[in-house]
Amino acid sequence: MRCVKSLGLAALVLGLGMSAAVFAADRDQPIRIQANSATLDDRSNTAIYTGNVIITQGSMRLTGNRVTLNTDAEGAVSKIVSQGTPATYKQTPEGGSPVDSRGQTIEYLADADRVVLIDEAFLEQDGNTFQGEYISYDITREVVDAGRANSDGGTGGEQDRIEILIQPRKRTEPANP
Repeated sequence: MRCVKSLGLAALVLGLGMSAAVFAADRDQPIRIQANSATLDDRSNTAIYTGNVIITQGSMRLTGNRVTLNTDAEGAVSKIVSQGTPATYKQTPEGGSPVDSRGQTIEYLADADRVVLIDEAFLEQDGNTFQGEYISYDITREVVDAGRANSDGGTGGEQDRIEILIQPRKRTEPANP
């Protein structure tokens, strides 16, 4: 697995240098869930939603064919797993451009403050893209891990490579003569 620390690269690529505080306003909003069916299990603190699932919270929108939502003992969301063809995740940070992402599976790990895109993972903001088989973003540490490692630590070939597209920055001032 390749590790890309956000020493400006993640911020340059997708604006991923956003701290957890950027999304704080969304976390304080109610969660709205729409689905064709739902199974709620209070004993295991698990809810499974199926059929065109749409979850919104503030500017965040998560979609999938099947979404499993886990809560902790106090009822706070601890983990959301969305599966789809593809599952999608979109969020607009305060004062920023929307971040669009997709993957066959999207995991949001609230306790770890991490979003993971698995299989055909794709992330885009302002025309800048990041794609591969696996993309994980640690919101608190501002670290992106991407790629997919085999059990021996090597890569499996071309299909496991990541691709990053960086748009040129727009100049706001004319160059000095």
